[in-house]
Amino acid sequence: MSKARRPAQIAPLSVLLSVLLPMVLITSACSNAETGTGPAPTDPDSTLDWRPCDGSDGSEVECADMEVPLDWDEPQGRQITLALARRPATGERIGSLVMNPGGPGASGVDSIERGPFSPAVHERYDVVSWDPRGVGDSTALSCNDVDSFLALDPSPNTEADRQTLQDSAALVAENCERTDGVLLPHLGTDAAVQDLEAIRVALGDEPLNYVGFSFGTAIGQRYAERYGENVSRMVLDGVVDTSLGFEELLLGQVAGFENSFQRFDEECSSAGESQCGVENLAEAFDTVAEAVEGTPLPSDDRPIGPAEVATAAIYSSYLSDGWIRLGPALSDALEGDGQGLWHLAEGYYGFAEFGTYAAVFCTDNPRPRDQKEYEAFEQRATELSPRFGPSVANELLPCATWPVPASEDTPEITAPNAPAILVVGNTGDPATPLENAEAVSERLTSSRLLVVDSASHTAYSANDCARSAIDEHLLGGTLPADGSRC
Repeated sequence: MSKARRPAQIAPLSVLLSVLLPMVLITSACSNAETGTGPAPTDPDSTLDWRPCDGSDGSEVECADMEVPLDWDEPQGRQITLALARRPATGERIGSLVMNPGGPGASGVDSIERGPFSPAVHERYDVVSWDPRGVGDSTALSCNDVDSFLALDPSPNTEADRQTLQDSAALVAENCERTDGVLLPHLGTDAAVQDLEAIRVALGDEPLNYVGFSFGTAIGQRYAERYGENVSRMVLDGVVDTSLGFEELLLGQVAGFENSFQRFDEECSSAGESQCGVENLAEAFDTVAEAVEGTPLPSDDRPIGPAEVATAAIYSSYLSDGWIRLGPALSDALEGDGQGLWHLAEGYYGFAEFGTYAAVFCTDNPRPRDQKEYEAFEQRATELSPRFGPSVANELLPCATWPVPASEDTPEITAPNAPAILVVGNTGDPATPLENAEAVSERLTSSRLLVVDSASHTAYSANDCARSAIDEHLLGGTLPADGSRC
């Protein structure tokens, strides 16, 4: 299924019928959540009009649209559109399973196309996801053209270069306010949580079965806190700790990326140049990074400068064998060819839509209040990792002048009304370190932590043992034993 991106427009005034329907099954939903028996094996009384997706290639994926309030404090006010996709169960259906792939700013509709779960899960569940507000085929931001900003050196060496970077970041924020000022204040995670509840009701008012990957775990946690009685089974894989503020979250990533790179360097040295592409990964990276400060490398797509080199290495750290891809790309770069580095950097840039990513991250938690405070934060990040600190920090430099105020809350979620939640953390996950999963699992009133010996970001697609444990929970309500490790 190939779908052209189209920004959906804010709809005229209308009433969101699906979320105003009587919640006639709430009693059974609570019972299922408490007993862990899962949803009843009946077809949902859905209010959604499922249809073949635009540009469908004959696959089983179906699409639907639904309206939700632009502002959930005014439920009968202006409406926006959410785009949904589902893969119907291939066998005896036991319910719907809703997933979010993360980001923030990633397309759930696209993730359904790829078939995100095992055949056993797809056999028993209608697997559903959605493009969150601001993304893709839902009512989307239009201020995602940020290539010129992202291409600037994130570690400026002169005051003039720093001013250029700050001006470009401020222009990103100004453009979003100018083109998307109505939508921009309503893109935070709390709005996504209420959208998820509306989706649950529209799917037939069944108890919610949910898997959140990466930033999708933040949506899951906040949903469990607010609507825990409606949860049947929930899995959080690659966990964001919602109690951390803006700076703490990003500094954790900086340390994670640096640790991952050091591990890659050791693995590369052990494997040798024939497998890694270079003899010394760290030396090759530093040589290339220094060289492109003066003269960018050519590639078929765009010149490769400091930003692309750092981003390529960061993206490789999301992959358990990333050094096998980064090493040859650096080897080519030493020979004057930047195409391999661009392919890695493009993988990162292409995962989520930047405008929505910034809109959520800039407003969910307290952030630096101006350019001066942001520069101090960048310095802290650089001290942790001169290689990656500036890139991680200054990617979100538009937050220094973002037009929407930031939340002052960093919620420590306990979800007292939710059933036991399966929390999954990888030992070497650079983007969502294991400490996040441990802290979140400790705070939840009822949870089970599964630790996975893996260096990838998220466990389900990278580790057979973790995938089996998650499937057992989704299909039978079984949780791993205390202290389980894959």
